[in-house]
Amino acid sequence: MVRWLWYLSWILLTIGVIFYFSWSFLYDAWTDIGVYSISITLIVFGILGAILAKVD
Repeated sequence: MVRWLWYLSWILLTIGVIFYFSWSFLYDAWTDIGVYSISITLIVFGILGAILAKVD
């Protein structure tokens, strides 16, 4: 059961990082608060999910 959570958290983390860099490169919006809010949400849930998946 925990294995799927670990994979899902790494997918969220990867999507968050890719979204931030791709949007910033395409639209030259490195300091856009909307991009920050979406990226940070995905990255934080990815990190927390990975931590929770490793805890028994």
